[in-house]
Amino acid sequence: MRNLSQRELAIRCGLSSNQVNRYENEVIEPSISAFQAIIRELNVSADYLLGLTPDDYRPPLSGEVDTSDQELLDTFHREGWRGVAHLSIERM
Repeated sequence: MRNLSQRELAIRCGLSSNQVNRYENEVIEPSISAFQAIIRELNVSADYLLGLTPDDYRPPLSGEVDTSDQELLDTFHREGWRGVAHLSIERM
């Protein structure tokens, strides 16, 4: 997932490669803090990582803006509601 090796993911999450291998092979379960680190690094939802949904969408964290939302905000600042309406129609 995300084209990261177990070693790369482990380094980015502050874990050992052995831990990540054991998580992936379901030998052990990650702690909450390890699970959160993996979710943040892979930028996926917890539901996706747990296999509860096929959609890997993760809503932006507080202070983050999704790229499509940023486009809407930029359009609103430049053109107001009329611009947002035109952008919405284009996306349909």
